[in-house]
Formats: sequence, C-alpha cells, structure tokens
Amino acid sequence: MQTQNPVQVSRAHRWAYTCGMSVKRGYRKLKTFESRVVERAVTAGMPAGKLLVRGSFLIAKLALIGGLLFVSAWMVTFIVMMLAVTTLLWLRVFIGADQQEKNPGPDYLGADLYIGDFDDNGHYIGDSKSSN
Repeated sequence: MQTQNPVQVSRAHRWAYTCGMSVKRGYRKLKTFESRVVERAVTAGMPAGKLLVRGSFLIAKLALIGGLLFVSAWMVTFIVMMLAVTTLLWLRVFIGADQQEKNPGPDYLGADLYIGDFDDNGHYIGDSKSSN
C-alpha cells in the first residue's frame, strides 16, 4: 500500500482558512448576540418581540450585504472605466501618430507664412516668408 504524500499548504491557503474561520466566529458571535436580545425582548413582555428582533437583525444583515455589493459594483465599474479611458487615450495617441505628416501644408489661418518658433511666453521668434 502506498503512503500518501503530505499536502503542501501554501501561505495563501493558510490566510484563506484564517479569514474564513474569523468570519465564521464573527457570525456565531452575532447569532448569540441576536439570541440574547431575543430572550431579553421575550422576558420583558414585548409583544411580538421575537419577530421584531429577528426581523430587524435580518434587515440589518441584508442592508450590510447590499452595501457591500454596491461598493464592489462601483469599484468594478470605476476600474473598467479607467481602463477604457486609458485604452482610448493610448489608441488616440497611437493612431494619431501615424496620421501626422512631416509638413502638413498651410492651414486655414495662413500659418504657413511664418517660419521659426515661439518662445516660452508664446511670442513668435523668426522671420516672415511673405514678400511684404
């Protein structure tokens, strides 16, 4: 009969187990607290105390789960939108680089009349090509 090889437990498995057990302990503590509150409501003579307490705890749990789902959906949407915007900007730069020519020719304002450059303040530096 063959002996089994020992199972390698990774750090991720240990963390997952620890997190799962802490969630389980927290849920058990919440359930015991809920039971104690129900007992106090029943012993205090509150009409429909058990139903009210259980219902309010259920509403609180559903609100918490709904809030977590809303936040997670918002985060996924935000990340997808940021990736889409980044991709579109990258494609715009990538495609626009191919369409630009070395000398595109005159524009409708007659900017081809000037050669030269502009300084840091935006003032023109250079000579006019026109014969005037």
